Amino acid sequence: MKDNTTITKVMAYITRFNSRRTELLVYKHKNYPEAGIQVPAGTVEDDETIEEALYREIKEESGLIDFLSVNKLKTYVYRHEGKSQYHERHVFHLKAKGETSERWEYKVNSEGEDAGLIFSYYWVPIQAIHN
Repeated sequence: MKDNTTITKVMAYITRFNSRRTELLVYKHKNYPEAGIQVPAGTVEDDETIEEALYREIKEESGLIDFLSVNKLKTYVYRHEGKSQYHERHVFHLKAKGETSERWEYKVNSEGEDAGLIFSYYWVPIQAIHN
């Protein structure tokens, strides 16, 4: 029997302008390097709006809280084959405000599946990212 539950998710593409180029914030799981390169993302809780979940996930996973702009890019549904469920993904673009470090590690201090994980953040030039 398959569970066709729809889970609401948020994804954050955070950029900054640095040395005449636009860069994207990405991270690797220090605990699970096999997970690959990712951007901040997570599940919308029952008691919060999409926007509240976006800011909570970014703060929980990176520590960032201040942005110049926030724009919703799109919403789409993705079928997660491994879990036999659908993800309704809300994708946002945020521009980082002020100075940000080139690299940093951030330990997730919230409860839940990411609690205690350490994320290694860094910026990559947009031109270096594959579609």
